[in-house]
Amino acid sequence: MHFLALTDENGRLIWISAARPGRTHDNTTARHDHILAHLRAAGLGALADLGFRGLDNDILDPVIVTGYIATRTHKLTRGEKEANRVLAVGRAPVEHGFAHLKN
Repeated sequence: MHFLALTDENGRLIWISAARPGRTHDNTTARHDHILAHLRAAGLGALADLGFRGLDNDILDPVIVTGYIATRTHKLTRGEKEANRVLAVGRAPVEHGFAHLKN
């Protein structure tokens, strides 16, 4: 089963998607549920994991913030590593709550 969930900064559930097959990609589910449009309409943003890279291509007004990824040809800069660390700290309460829920 695959679900998407939006929580507040304390990890409290705000919204959860309908169940989809486990093989469904995060971006597919987000597009199907119009997550970007709902976030923009509410004036909200979201911190997301790397599974959401490429979902929000609005460079001037992004509502989905994801980390940077290293490749064989692109090593992360010190600034990109720090941005990933800050993002991970911001997502930590949510990750802990969902990890517990999955178990």
